[in-house]
Amino acid sequence: MRRLVRRRAPVVRREESLPLGRVLAGLEGDILVKRSSARRTLALRVAEGGQAIVNAPLQLPLARVEAFLALHRAWLAEHLGRSQRQARSFAWEDGARLPWQGGHLTLVLEPGSGRPEVRLEGDRLHCAGPLETLAARVVHWYRRQARAWLAGRLAHQATLAGRPLPPLRLSDARTRWGSLSPSGVVSLNWRLLKVAPALADYVICHELAHFRQRNHSPAFWAEVARLYPDWREARRRLREQGAGCFLF
Repeated sequence: MRRLVRRRAPVVRREESLPLGRVLAGLEGDILVKRSSARRTLALRVAEGGQAIVNAPLQLPLARVEAFLALHRAWLAEHLGRSQRQARSFAWEDGARLPWQGGHLTLVLEPGSGRPEVRLEGDRLHCAGPLETLAARVVHWYRRQARAWLAGRLAHQATLAGRPLPPLRLSDARTRWGSLSPSGVVSLNWRLLKVAPALADYVICHELAHFRQRNHSPAFWAEVARLYPDWREARRRLREQGAGCFLF
């Protein structure tokens, strides 16, 4: 007798943002809500860059997510504060140099100028608002810029490689610039916005090469060389610059 094999439905994922101030009054930024059809419970974490992330079932009403966050308000405040204290290993002070696309931006503090905001003017990053949330607000600003910029670079390199545009996930990993999931999602670290664009392109080509070779064999590096001929120099420069880019 022939057995019927049920095929699992593909996992559906979706992301949305929830203003942090709706859970912790007075704080700027967003909570990232990551939804998945494979998920049945809620989970909350704070990434090392200061980003609050809640994992939720795909169809769970947002009101239920907010109620869950309110229930864990104290935990969230404690861990956001801890993340910000860790980020202070970088000297968050007026005039600090922030890595930016191979060069730097100059941090301009405006602590008493009203509504919290981060805005770029030329090569100066102006930050208004309380100093206590400065690190989290700057990281949030970087992530916002990185999502759009990296999406554009990925689309460009995928076209050059002759590949369909793969899905992109923004990563906050502390030791990896990028990765490729078994399902074909390219993860790129938002800190790639700090290095020269050519180095970000190398990382993207590295991950695109994994579509053909899911390993680091000689065949894989040959594919990297096809997509990015000067990969050795790019890898060397990335290793030299990496430590400074992960301070925040």
